[in-house]
Amino acid sequence: MPGVAVLINAGYDVTESVWARAVPAGTLKFDDFMRITEEILRPLREDGGKFDGVLLPMHGALDVEHIGSGEAFIASRIRDIVGPWVPISAALDMHATITYGMADTCNIIYGFRTAPHIDVNETHIRAAELLMKAIEENDLPRTEILRIPYIMPGEKMMTESGIGKEIIAFLPTIEDNENTWCASYFVGMVWIDCPQNGAAVVISGAGCMDAGKRKAAELARFAWDNRDRFEFQGLAMEPEDAIEFAKQHMSDGLVVVSDSADNVTAGAAGDNAYFLNMFLEKGVENALFAAIFDPRAVELCSEKNVGDRLDIEIGGGYDEDSEKAVLRGAEIIKLTLDLEVENPKTLAEDKPGSCVLRYKGVDVLLFNKRKPVFTEETLNEHGLSMNDYSILVVKQGYLSPELSEAASSAVLAFTPGNCNQKVEKISYKKIRRPMYPLDSAGDVGRLIDLSVRNYLEE
Repeated sequence: MPGVAVLINAGYDVTESVWARAVPAGTLKFDDFMRITEEILRPLREDGGKFDGVLLPMHGALDVEHIGSGEAFIASRIRDIVGPWVPISAALDMHATITYGMADTCNIIYGFRTAPHIDVNETHIRAAELLMKAIEENDLPRTEILRIPYIMPGEKMMTESGIGKEIIAFLPTIEDNENTWCASYFVGMVWIDCPQNGAAVVISGAGCMDAGKRKAAELARFAWDNRDRFEFQGLAMEPEDAIEFAKQHMSDGLVVVSDSADNVTAGAAGDNAYFLNMFLEKGVENALFAAIFDPRAVELCSEKNVGDRLDIEIGGGYDEDSEKAVLRGAEIIKLTLDLEVENPKTLAEDKPGSCVLRYKGVDVLLFNKRKPVFTEETLNEHGLSMNDYSILVVKQGYLSPELSEAASSAVLAFTPGNCNQKVEKISYKKIRRPMYPLDSAGDVGRLIDLSVRNYLEE
C-alpha cells in the first residue's frame, strides 16, 4: 500500500494490521463486523498501543447493523487503544459518509479528488505525509465538518468537467494558509440510509483555521447555489430510450450501456434481469450482458457441457426485488470454472466461476460471485471480448476509465433497483431532514444558512 511505503521509506517502524475489502453489499452484519474489527485491532494491542501515529486508509461509507458507521467505530476503538495524543490520519473515498464521531476521532481526514477514482494511491500517500507532519512537528491537528444537506448519486459529481471539476479546483484555495493542512469535498453515499449522510466540506489542520473555514463556507455555498448544475455528464435516459439509442448507434462501434440501479460497485445485488428482459423483448442482437450474479445457474450449467441447450431461470436469487429471466433453449457457449484464487488480495484477483449463455442473439455472462466488469481483461478471463459485440451492458453507474475509452458511445439507463439514480424514489427512514432534493430548497437553504453561521462562529 503506497501510504505504508511512504512511512517505511521515511524510516518509520510500521506495524501493519489487517487489510480487507469486499464488493459493496448493503448493511454488514454485526457479528461479522466485530470479528473483522477485532482482527484489525489485535496488532495494536499486541504492541501495547505505543504508537506515534495511525494511518487509516478506508472507504468511509460502511454501514453496520446496530452500529451505523463502521469506520467511525473502528477509529474510536483505535483511539481507545492509542490514547488521546496520538494523531490518526484517515484516507477516505469521495463517497464517504463523514460522521461527527469520525471527525472528532480522526485528526486528519483526506478524501479522493477524482471520480472515477484514479487518485487512490495519491490520496493514501498524502494522508501518510500529513501524518508524518503531525508526528515530526509534534502537533495534534483537528478536523472540522461543514455539512451540505444535499444528497445525490455520485454520477452527478464527476471531476473531469463541470461543477465537479470546479469544486475540486477550489480545494487548494482552502489550504492556502499555514494552519489548514488539507481540505476535502465529500459527496456522501446516496444509497445508504444513515442519519449523517449528504455532502460535506471537511478540513483538517492545527491552530486557528478561521481562514480555511471561511473558504470552506464559501465552497459550501457555491455547491448549494449551483445545485442545479450537478448533472449527469454523459447521456442518461429511461431504459426504453437507452435501448433504442443503443440500437441506433450499434453500427458506429461499441455502445456501452449502464444498468445503473443494479450497480454492483454501489451495493446492488447485480442479479436483476429486468434490463435483460427488456432487451430480449425488443429483439436486440449481438449484445453482451456482463454480468448477472447467479451462483445457482452457474452450478447448473457446470453439470453440462459447452454446446448443450437447457431451459433455465436466471437472476433474482439474491435480492427479492430483482426480476428473473426465463430462457428456454439457451445454449451454453462458455464455461470457466477454474479461476478462483484462495484468499484474493485485490478485487482483480477475486475471480468468479462463470457460464456464458446465448439466447435470441444475446449473450449473458453469469458469475457465481458478485463482481463488476471493468475491463477487457476481465472479459478475456471468461473467454469473451468486447470487440465481438456491438452492445455491452454492464452493472455500473459511471463507467470505469477502461470502458469509457473503449466505447464508441455510452449511455446510462435509469433502471429501477436498489441503486436508483432518482433520489426521490428512495425510501429513506433514517436520514436527517430536511435534505435536498427530498425536501424543498427553501427549507434546506435556511438550514445551510444556519449551519454556515454556526460553523464560522465556533
